[in-house]
Amino acid sequence: MKENYNNEVMYYTFPDFEKYDFMTHAFSSREGGVSEGYFSSMNLGIKTDDKRENILENYRLFTEAVGIDVKNVVIGNLNHGNNVRKVDEEDRGKGLFKPFDYEDIDALITDKPNIALTITCADCVPVFFADPVKKAVGIAHSGWKGTALEISAKVIEAMAKEYGCNPADMVVGIGPSIGMCCYEVSRDVYEEFIEFDYLDDALYFEKDNDKFDLDLSRIIFGTLAYSGILPENISISGLCTSCNNDVLFSHRAQKGKRGTMAGMIMIK
Repeated sequence: MKENYNNEVMYYTFPDFEKYDFMTHAFSSREGGVSEGYFSSMNLGIKTDDKRENILENYRLFTEAVGIDVKNVVIGNLNHGNNVRKVDEEDRGKGLFKPFDYEDIDALITDKPNIALTITCADCVPVFFADPVKKAVGIAHSGWKGTALEISAKVIEAMAKEYGCNPADMVVGIGPSIGMCCYEVSRDVYEEFIEFDYLDDALYFEKDNDKFDLDLSRIIFGTLAYSGILPENISISGLCTSCNNDVLFSHRAQKGKRGTMAGMIMIK
């Protein structure tokens, strides 16, 4: 992914997405906010114990840096599931300036302009979707549970149903998340994936202690390709949140004491 700087805010973008001028997108880093302590400094976690005024100011700073009006932000009410919500103009501000009137929503889609679809994460995988033909976008929060529930396939199905999207036209970006290098899981988590007939053994490494190192990004890549996304249209950031804990929040690396990053995508 590409590093971008605006004032003191650092954020990431996918070069393959930047060639399409109908949309804007970004994934935040830890840098450029006002939060302190282990929330330092760009904490965008609306459900963290950080001061609310800090979180709101961080959203203002981040959205200003990436060219989005903060009033247009709509946040997923996450629960590690695979539910997808179609978002319209009346949803602007929900989760930030307005209360949620939905729950268990880990993915958002829209074909309306000036709606900044937003999910938060701090090791889980942010997945960005865009269809330059139908001018529609989506975003998903894909932890191991959502990945096992094939949330990325659900987003593709929803965009096809709602907007007539053809997976072969779509581009997808798999953002920063905990990498295989740092993601040790127990056998019960590993077994959630062994029946996926489109995956191969390269997506995990079995260790001597009955634990497994799991590669969520590559599993999601497999789900996307199986769902019809062309492999050449899928970007993987390759950034591990745990290894890069100096600039990215990581739930594991910080042992739960951490802030949260945000991914956003919006039709201009």
